[in-house]
Amino acid sequence: LLLSSSPHSCPPPLTANGRLLLRSAPPPPSGSGSRHRQCPRAMLASRAAAASLLARRADKTLASSFASSAAMPSSSSLQGKDSPALKNGDAEPAPLAAGVARLFTMRFCPFAQRVAIYLAKKGIRTEIANVNLMAKPEWYFAKNPKGTVPTFELDGKVVFESLIVTEYLDGVFPFSSILPADDPYTRARQRILVEQLSVIVGGYTGIFFALKGGKTDAEIRDAIGKCIAALDECEKLAANNAPFFAGAAPGFPDYMIFPFFDRLWAMVTGVLPALRPALADDVKQFTVADFPGSAGWPRLTRWFDAAQRLEEVEASRQPHATQVAFLKTYVAGAPDYDIDV
Repeated sequence: LLLSSSPHSCPPPLTANGRLLLRSAPPPPSGSGSRHRQCPRAMLASRAAAASLLARRADKTLASSFASSAAMPSSSSLQGKDSPALKNGDAEPAPLAAGVARLFTMRFCPFAQRVAIYLAKKGIRTEIANVNLMAKPEWYFAKNPKGTVPTFELDGKVVFESLIVTEYLDGVFPFSSILPADDPYTRARQRILVEQLSVIVGGYTGIFFALKGGKTDAEIRDAIGKCIAALDECEKLAANNAPFFAGAAPGFPDYMIFPFFDRLWAMVTGVLPALRPALADDVKQFTVADFPGSAGWPRLTRWFDAAQRLEEVEASRQPHATQVAFLKTYVAGAPDYDIDV
């Protein structure tokens, strides 16, 4: 299906042979008396502080090592984004080299794009394997029994479901964590914001499935009205001054919700007017250059314009014309997963 989705410890420094380096303090001199004995509470605090320092140093070492061996600029870290979709009968991709990730995706799936944006932002070298969701390879079900995308693979470990994969990536690569690792409250608030903004998912899919299901113009017009109400809700959630939902810089809510605004943009400015001309007036307020529209949703419009210019978004995205062309094939019941490849 096009829409298919349903949530460390830092190592201490290592010796040359890769073993943990933890040294105990030397014992106090014999006969030194109580003045040389350290309070048990102080000893515990001292050891905890030392362990914390070692962990932070190790995390920086791990980050530096990963950056030099695997990380690449976000514009080039996703390899094979437009590769032909793998279908039933095609061979499984070759095993990955150590430290190289693979993302099983579909070029136009908004859920999978969430993970692609995350990977691009983190600069994680990732091989993209597109999947034909109408004719999935048999071997794919061994990786993901549901047969959905996205599915992420790294060093023999496989994780699927978009929100789970993104939080997993923050755990595996904490030095580039997008959800704030040291602020549980902000982390929780950003997750809540994703839930609130997800009204736009229903707004978009309502139009999509009404069109795909051959509903009447009146029924699709009703779906458009519900989508406009969802945009109104999202406008209220947008900050007055901050360009992004996460604040001054883009973050978890921006990356999780942008793909659905992107699909809606293609739907109401390209697909719907072309396939249902009688509804053109119902979506005339939406334009390619000013989406969703400065008059009705000024904050959302500023946000969408800023978000679509982000390097990590550009690296994960399909052009507007290609999205429109694909959606036309999809609502017609014959999705062309390799369109414009």
